[in-house]
Amino acid sequence: MTDMIDKIARAMHAGVNGHVTPPPTWDNQSEQSQNYWRIGARAAIVAMREPNEAMFRKLRLYENHPDKEFVMDGGMWREMIDAALEDE
Repeated sequence: MTDMIDKIARAMHAGVNGHVTPPPTWDNQSEQSQNYWRIGARAAIVAMREPNEAMFRKLRLYENHPDKEFVMDGGMWREMIDAALEDE
Protein backbone atom coordinates (compact mmCIF):
# COMPACT_ATOMS: atom_id res chain seq x y z
CA MET A 1 0.00 0.00 0.00
CA THR A 2 1.03 3.57 -0.48
CA ASP A 3 2.00 6.03 2.20
CA MET A 4 -1.18 8.01 1.49
CA ILE A 5 -3.40 4.97 1.95
CA ASP A 6 -1.71 4.20 5.26
CA LYS A 7 -1.95 7.84 6.32
CA ILE A 8 -5.69 7.89 5.66
CA ALA A 9 -6.22 4.44 7.22
CA ARG A 10 -4.47 5.60 10.40
CA ALA A 11 -6.55 8.80 10.48
CA MET A 12 -9.80 6.86 10.00
CA HIS A 13 -8.81 4.41 12.74
CA ALA A 14 -7.94 7.22 15.13
CA GLY A 15 -11.12 9.15 14.32
CA VAL A 16 -13.40 6.19 14.90
CA ASN A 17 -11.58 4.98 18.01
CA GLY A 18 -10.77 8.36 19.55
CA HIS A 19 -13.64 8.14 22.04
CA VAL A 20 -12.34 4.90 23.56
CA THR A 21 -10.20 5.30 26.68
CA PRO A 22 -7.41 4.54 26.17
CA PRO A 23 -7.72 4.63 22.38
CA PRO A 24 -6.27 1.58 20.65
CA THR A 25 -3.08 2.39 18.79
CA TRP A 26 -2.48 1.57 15.15
CA ASP A 27 0.66 -0.39 15.97
CA ASN A 28 -1.28 -2.64 18.35
CA GLN A 29 -3.74 -3.63 15.62
CA SER A 30 -3.38 -6.95 13.86
CA GLU A 31 -2.34 -6.96 10.20
CA GLN A 32 -5.91 -8.06 9.38
CA SER A 33 -7.33 -5.08 11.26
CA GLN A 34 -4.89 -2.67 9.60
CA ASN A 35 -5.84 -4.09 6.18
CA TYR A 36 -9.51 -3.51 6.99
CA TRP A 37 -8.76 0.19 7.52
CA ARG A 38 -6.58 0.30 4.39
CA ILE A 39 -9.46 -1.05 2.29
CA GLY A 40 -11.68 1.74 3.62
CA ALA A 41 -8.97 4.34 3.00
CA ARG A 42 -8.51 3.17 -0.58
CA ALA A 43 -12.28 3.37 -1.16
CA ALA A 44 -12.30 6.91 0.26
CA ILE A 45 -9.53 7.98 -2.12
CA VAL A 46 -11.31 6.42 -5.10
CA ALA A 47 -14.49 8.30 -4.13
CA MET A 48 -12.52 11.56 -4.31
CA ARG A 49 -11.13 10.87 -7.79
CA GLU A 50 -13.66 13.03 -9.63
CA PRO A 51 -13.42 16.68 -8.58
CA ASN A 52 -16.62 18.40 -7.48
CA GLU A 53 -17.73 21.91 -8.40
CA ALA A 54 -16.05 23.52 -5.38
CA MET A 55 -12.77 21.93 -6.42
CA PHE A 56 -13.21 23.17 -9.98
CA ARG A 57 -13.75 26.69 -8.63
CA LYS A 58 -10.37 26.49 -6.90
CA LEU A 59 -8.79 25.10 -10.06
CA ARG A 60 -9.82 28.25 -11.87
CA LEU A 61 -7.07 30.01 -9.93
CA TYR A 62 -4.71 28.16 -12.28
CA GLU A 63 -6.35 29.19 -15.54
CA ASN A 64 -3.07 30.76 -16.70
CA HIS A 65 -1.20 27.47 -16.25
CA PRO A 66 0.75 26.44 -19.40
CA ASP A 67 -1.34 23.26 -19.65
CA LYS A 68 -4.62 24.97 -18.86
CA GLU A 69 -6.83 22.28 -20.38
CA PHE A 70 -5.24 19.52 -18.31
CA VAL A 71 -5.61 21.56 -15.14
CA MET A 72 -9.09 22.89 -15.79
CA ASP A 73 -10.70 19.57 -16.72
CA GLY A 74 -9.54 17.95 -13.47
CA GLY A 75 -6.78 15.93 -15.11
CA MET A 76 -4.19 17.15 -12.66
CA TRP A 77 -6.41 16.20 -9.70
CA ARG A 78 -7.06 12.71 -11.11
CA GLU A 79 -3.33 12.20 -11.71
CA MET A 80 -2.64 13.10 -8.08
CA ILE A 81 -5.34 10.72 -6.84
CA ASP A 82 -4.05 7.95 -9.09
CA ALA A 83 -0.54 8.48 -7.70
CA ALA A 84 -1.91 8.11 -4.16
CA LEU A 85 -3.47 4.79 -5.15
CA GLU A 86 -0.39 3.30 -6.83
CA ASP A 87 1.49 0.61 -5.00
CA GLU A 88 5.05 1.53 -4.19
